[in-house]
Amino acid sequence: MGKFSRINWMLFCLIVFVASRLIMLYQYNVANLLLAHYHSSFFKVMCKWDCKWYLTIINNGYDLVPRTTPHVWKGLANWAFFPLYPMIVKLSSTVININPVVLGILLNQVFIFIALLVFYRYLKLFVNEINSRFGVILVAFSPFSIYFASLYTEALFLLLSLLSFYFMRTKRLYLSAICGGLLSATRPIGMMFSPVLLYFNLKASKFSKKKIIYALILSLIALLGLISYMVYLHIHTGDFLAFKHIQEGWGRHGFKSHKLIQQILNMMLDSYNFIVFIISIGISIFLFVKRYYEEALFNLFCILPGALTGTMMSEGRFCGTLFTFYFGLVIFASRSNTIKISLAVICLVLYISYFMYWMAPQVKFLI
Repeated sequence: MGKFSRINWMLFCLIVFVASRLIMLYQYNVANLLLAHYHSSFFKVMCKWDCKWYLTIINNGYDLVPRTTPHVWKGLANWAFFPLYPMIVKLSSTVININPVVLGILLNQVFIFIALLVFYRYLKLFVNEINSRFGVILVAFSPFSIYFASLYTEALFLLLSLLSFYFMRTKRLYLSAICGGLLSATRPIGMMFSPVLLYFNLKASKFSKKKIIYALILSLIALLGLISYMVYLHIHTGDFLAFKHIQEGWGRHGFKSHKLIQQILNMMLDSYNFIVFIISIGISIFLFVKRYYEEALFNLFCILPGALTGTMMSEGRFCGTLFTFYFGLVIFASRSNTIKISLAVICLVLYISYFMYWMAPQVKFLI
C-alpha cells in the first residue's frame, strides 16, 4: 500500500482514468467483434437511447408539440431532457466544428477526469490517502461508466454535484450555490441539492432572521437553473411543468391505488434496477447512521423521484451514477482492505461485462 500512496495524487488520477478508458476501448473492440462483427463505429455504438433525444435538442432545439413520428416516439417530446449539457455541446460544436456526438463524448471524458480529481479532494476531507484513492478507482471503474462516457448528462451531473458539495463543505457557499444552479439545469434531480444546502446552512449557524434569509437566498440560487428552464418551457409550450408531464409518455404515471400491489410486484421483478435501488437505499441509511447527513439526504432525494413514478425504469442508472453512492461505499470499506479489494474486483468485473449489455441490443439493428 505504501507505493500505492506515494504516487502524486493527480498523476494517480490520470493513470486510473487512462487505464479505465483503454479498457473501455478494448471492451468495445471485443463486443464489436463478437456481437456486431465490426459493423459499428465506437461513436455510433455510444449514441443510444437518450443520446438520440439530446441530439434533437442540439440539432433543432426543443419541440413545440409532442412528436407524431417516428412511431416509437409518438406522443413524446424532448422537454424531459434538461438544457445545460446539450447547450454546452451545441455551442462547442459551433465553435470548433466537430460532429456533436464525437464532441459530446470527448467532453464527457474531460468532465469525468475532472470529477475524479474533485472526488479525491472531497474524500480527503473525511478519510485518509488510501481510501481517497480507492474512491477514485471505484468511480473510474464504475459499472455505470458507460453512461459517463456516452452522450448523456451523467458525467456533467457527477462533476457539478461534486463541486457543489466540495464548495459547501469548504464553506465557499456562493460557489456551491452557483454550481447547484448549474446542477439544476442539468437534470431534474439537480434541484435536490437546494434543500441539502439549506439544511447545511441552517444547521451550521444559530437561528436569526439574517442568517435564515442568507440560507434561503443561497438555496434559491441553487434552483435558478430549474426555474429558468421552467420559465422557458412556459413561454415555449405554455406549461411550466412540461418536463414532468411529458414523462407520462414513458410510462411514468405514478402509483395508482387500484394497481398498487401489481406495480410494486412489477418493480420488484425488474431485479437489476430493484437491487441497485435497494443497495442505494441501504447506503443512504448507512450514511445517516454515520452522520453524513447531507450526503445521505442528497442520495435519498435523488433516487426516490424515479421510484415514485411507479416504475423501476432506469433506476439502476439513477442510483449508480451519483457520487454519494461511491462515497458511501468508501466510508463503508474505509477500515477494511479486504472489503476494498472485494468491491474493486466486483466493480471491475461488472465494468467489463456491462459493455456487452450495452452492445447487445445493437445487433438487431445491424442484421
